[in-house]
Amino acid sequence: MKAFIIGLVVIVVLGVGGYMIFRTPSKTGTTNTSTTSNRSNTATTETTADTITFDGSQFTPSSLTVASGTTLTVKNTSSTDVQMDSDPHPVHTDDTDLNVGLVSPGQSKTFTVTKKGSFGYHNHLDSSIRGKITIQ
Repeated sequence: MKAFIIGLVVIVVLGVGGYMIFRTPSKTGTTNTSTTSNRSNTATTETTADTITFDGSQFTPSSLTVASGTTLTVKNTSSTDVQMDSDPHPVHTDDTDLNVGLVSPGQSKTFTVTKKGSFGYHNHLDSSIRGKITIQ
């Protein structure tokens, strides 16, 4: 009976410990609950969204304009990994703020843009999938 109780305690401790280790942590400053910025549409394909969604074949919106200091979220709704990085491929040097890196299916990452200008970005894993951001 004593061995059973010890075994049960070990299982509970391992289960709680595993949950604490593998759960998605809430990092300070990474949740975009309310971001206010001066954004404007400069073309019909641009938008004021704070989220860029990857669906496996494209980024949506494909083009957007935001103010410097805006926090954006890349959300992967596909069943494959996406690695969002700035142009040019493969060196990713135009705007390093856009080098978000790997985002697994069902996950999202947030980042803040600060460098003003117009920059392309792409999926490093399939560089034909592209987008554009203008930072004012």
